[in-house]
Amino acid sequence: MRLAGRAEFNPRTLFFIKMFVILVTALVGAILAIWLFGTTAVELEGIEFKAGLTPGRNGITELHFPPFGVVEAKTHHGPVKLVISLEQIRSDSFKAHIDNPPDQKELVEHLQNTARDKITAFALHQAAVALLGAFLLVFFIWRPGLLKSLLYSIVSTLIILLILTGIFRSYDTATFNEPEYKGVLSMAPAAVKFASDSLTDLKEIRNQTRQIVSNLGILFSSADSLMVMANPEEQGEVVKVLLVSDLHSNPVGIEFTKSLADRFKVDFLINAGDLTDMGLQLETNATQDLAELGVPHLFVGGNHDSRETMNFIAGLAESYVLNGQIITLQGVKVLGFPDPLSVVPEVQYDSSEEEKSSEDQLTTIQEVIQAQGKPDILVVHDSRLGKRLTSLASLVVAGHDHRIRIEEGPDGVFINPGTTGASGLRGLYSETGTSYSAAIVYLMPGSGLVAVNMVQYNPISQQFSLERKLLQAASDK
Repeated sequence: MRLAGRAEFNPRTLFFIKMFVILVTALVGAILAIWLFGTTAVELEGIEFKAGLTPGRNGITELHFPPFGVVEAKTHHGPVKLVISLEQIRSDSFKAHIDNPPDQKELVEHLQNTARDKITAFALHQAAVALLGAFLLVFFIWRPGLLKSLLYSIVSTLIILLILTGIFRSYDTATFNEPEYKGVLSMAPAAVKFASDSLTDLKEIRNQTRQIVSNLGILFSSADSLMVMANPEEQGEVVKVLLVSDLHSNPVGIEFTKSLADRFKVDFLINAGDLTDMGLQLETNATQDLAELGVPHLFVGGNHDSRETMNFIAGLAESYVLNGQIITLQGVKVLGFPDPLSVVPEVQYDSSEEEKSSEDQLTTIQEVIQAQGKPDILVVHDSRLGKRLTSLASLVVAGHDHRIRIEEGPDGVFINPGTTGASGLRGLYSETGTSYSAAIVYLMPGSGLVAVNMVQYNPISQQFSLERKLLQAASDK
């Protein structure tokens, strides 16, 4: 007799139902394992990131760039989201690729081959994780034995891989042509347009710089009402030296430097460092126009420079990298010392190291001057150190803090030409405009400084100022 309302299944049907349930369990284990443990670390040409799959609607790919935000696009079909997160950019590898860029065709082929290998490794990792997750969940819930647990795990993993293969066959990278931005990156489209517009105006700004410097030089040199000493360039024995610092790879700053050197007909140039921002070969190539100065160029490395920067300068015609040796030009003895950070990757010290480094460099400079004799001009990069050295030379030149100034002391004069590159490329995009600055000094060999021109130029407001200061040597004549 059968009880009403009670379903009965024969053993064969129960067997297939149990198989189906166990298989579903295996699929759940595989999906959970991929979701929780499938994230893979990947390195591609010095860039390290993590990639993983999670359940999600509408087939989204998310690119995470912490702390700036997320870029996402609908790249494929199916309920799977691909999440790629930038972890680290290895400075050594990245710098090597920038300094020695490979052939473009070879680079594309290499990236394609590398990407295929990384995708294959990613897929194998997902399969291994899915297999393990399915095996563990089936084995501990149903206890069918090792062999049957492995069989269910293999079948469920194959099903997962077939589904993923079908989903990602629809993958379309072109959807990133119109992505969505989240976080700080939501401002990216406007920033790109702004940068593009600014670079379009760069040539015009450089032309303006050249013209304004030229006009000002003509005006100043032809002012007949000024007394003779206010026009020291009319005295044949006077040596004119252009002082610059902290160009920070700004092409307008390079144009500014060239224009000043040409219009004021200086005898040589002293550069107090920070030609670049990161010391990369790519940056020094952007300052190649320094080769067109037409006058000797004396350089000390700054904390943002590198060995590559100094090698670049040393390779230019009539250029000298100062490193504890006196160079005499036009009867003027110049001694310079690079910043200790110019030969290491760091751009600043820990607070505990900074004071010791400054004291060590001060001691070294004192010992060198005691051995070689007192120079007419002493050049370092850090203005804080420079101000402590004013008793060791008639003129001490330093930069670093981007503040143009001149300070007279009882034993010598300290000059900071400020930032000849307007604090670097960011000066091009400043709403108010950071001023480009430099100084031109007039010296009589054996007598000392005569006068100094402190020059500042703001291309945004198109304001140009030149302040001439007469010094003690002039009044003593």
